[in-house]
Amino acid sequence: MRFEDTPMQGNVLIMCKLLILLLLYHGLFSKIGDPFVPFVQWLDIFNTIPGFFELCLKIIFIVATTLLFFNYWVRTSSFLLGCVVILTILASRTAYYNHKLICGCALLLAGLTNKNQLPYFIILQFVILYIGASFNKILDTDWWSGAFMHNWLLNARENVFYTNISQLLPDMFLAKAMSYMAFTTEFLIGIMLLIKRYRNFAVWFIIVFHTLLFTIITIRFGHFLESIAIILLAFLNWPKKKMIIDFNPEKLKVFRKVISFFDFDKKIIWQHRTGEEDFAIKLKKDGETVKGLQAVKDIVLYTPFFYVLLFVSDLIIREVFLFNWKYLFTINAILVWALILFFSPISNKIFSRI
Repeated sequence: MRFEDTPMQGNVLIMCKLLILLLLYHGLFSKIGDPFVPFVQWLDIFNTIPGFFELCLKIIFIVATTLLFFNYWVRTSSFLLGCVVILTILASRTAYYNHKLICGCALLLAGLTNKNQLPYFIILQFVILYIGASFNKILDTDWWSGAFMHNWLLNARENVFYTNISQLLPDMFLAKAMSYMAFTTEFLIGIMLLIKRYRNFAVWFIIVFHTLLFTIITIRFGHFLESIAIILLAFLNWPKKKMIIDFNPEKLKVFRKVISFFDFDKKIIWQHRTGEEDFAIKLKKDGETVKGLQAVKDIVLYTPFFYVLLFVSDLIIREVFLFNWKYLFTINAILVWALILFFSPISNKIFSRI
């Protein structure tokens, strides 16, 4: 539960640990096996000694996971875990899923980062991911004609939203509009991620774009959405020094106790508000000062346990409502949109008027 004082930035280490938990939850360890119809043909050579390839990968996975979670050699451990995930996919075509490969690449690239620089390789991964996804659609005539979107949502998914809305519009209009929106948005995201000035906006764009698609289509595409959300933690501007909080102990007593209890890294210094200043809470971090609701948001965002809590809550909700997808979808959609609304800059203006 500690994420500071390692060769990795705290947010990148959170990302790595949550990705491993996500992959374990979805059965990665049990899917590690000997080569079977591999993408790389020479991997078949390991089948001359049955079980050897699987044993080696599982030992590396167990050792690297243990070291990562106990904060030893975190960069090396993350790099090795990424290699194991990617090798598992290369060794078996049946093990391939986009979201699994995305996680493997993020883990490998996290091992190439350090705490003193932005995770440029992970940023580049997302640039390639979104621009590549855009061109994959642009070069397919079924996306231009809307045929892919129409057949997928109407015939394959029997999507209620698409079925009802498309009937009110000219033939294929909604399918084309959604198709064009998809590859245009993906291309814009990739370009904005390349430009430092627009990178934070691109992150918000990614979150809202995928949440909107989830709300319309009602599926997560395996664990693609969770993978993207977790990897986006690497884009946080993580504080390099301790955070100093001036607060009103009478109004924020419970808030302080909760945050202090989960501040396992002891990165927050609490100070009683002095004088007769008109704010309830003020946060100072890396030379920046914010007050009020924005300070509360930042404190939560830079408390690692918040992400662990979200992750665990999501798994519990999934298990409880696993066989009732309507309830599961409704709870997921409400929770995610509520988080988006709370953490967006818009909420500062909304709550300031209440």
